[in-house]
Amino acid sequence: MDFQIEQRGRDYWARTGQEPAFFVGRSVRYQGRQGLSNAVPGVPLVAADVYRAEDYAETLGIWAYVIAPTIACEGGRFTALNSYDRAAFSFGIGQFAAHVAEGDFVCLVRALLALPEAKSYFPDLILEKGRISLRGAHPQPLDEATTTAALMAWLNPDPAAIDAAEVQAAARLIHWMRTRPSARRTQVTHMVARARQHMQCAMRKLSLASLSGSYCVVLIDLLHHGRGGAGLWPKVAAALAAPDPLAALLAIGAGPWAGRVAQLRGEIAKIPELGCVFWDGPKGDFRGWPI
Repeated sequence: MDFQIEQRGRDYWARTGQEPAFFVGRSVRYQGRQGLSNAVPGVPLVAADVYRAEDYAETLGIWAYVIAPTIACEGGRFTALNSYDRAAFSFGIGQFAAHVAEGDFVCLVRALLALPEAKSYFPDLILEKGRISLRGAHPQPLDEATTTAALMAWLNPDPAAIDAAEVQAAARLIHWMRTRPSARRTQVTHMVARARQHMQCAMRKLSLASLSGSYCVVLIDLLHHGRGGAGLWPKVAAALAAPDPLAALLAIGAGPWAGRVAQLRGEIAKIPELGCVFWDGPKGDFRGWPI
């Protein structure tokens, strides 16, 4: 697929074939860096951009709702984009960031490259021995066990400027998410898999057999966002023993992130079903669903 890029002032748009142009992102400066963001007022959205738990509840059950508050705090969109901070490139419902080796972004791109239409969107990329690699007679890996420096440079060659490669990668991912349900399902499946891992880690650290669904959502968000700092698990244990465990859990690391925590609290309140399900440690899943 061929994408033509058009710059309109600080904004970048793209089109392919005879389709209408679509917004990719706006140039943003941040701490000496320059990149793209599509989290700007007035951005034209389409229905496929927005995550709705009910769209996935039939196949994922309560998990579709468990991940919803964190997704909302990350922008709530399959097409969310940020290429202006130290991550070099972040994308999707979890703002998956490219700077983490074996992290969410890397795992997501690997899964996307396994889809049949991947070559149409990223003809230069291939999965080789499980790694994101540049296609060729001798594929060159872009992600390694301890670094994603090559992948970050391929996506965003110059952190201090808007690159053609950066806009192209963003445009291709946005179009892919909007037009292919399989791509959106891939994001959701990855988000659930990571949330399961977070819960399994938490239950091991806390030596608990059961935990309310609402509390689980906060634990998942703490681990996804990286909030809480050193000594997280003693703080969590103390919060669970407090008179109001939910409020105490939400207070962990809330200082610099008061806005996010307030949004998380509000999103949890929208899903009363979370108070009716419990994590079953031995089972490794929630019980109490369907309600």
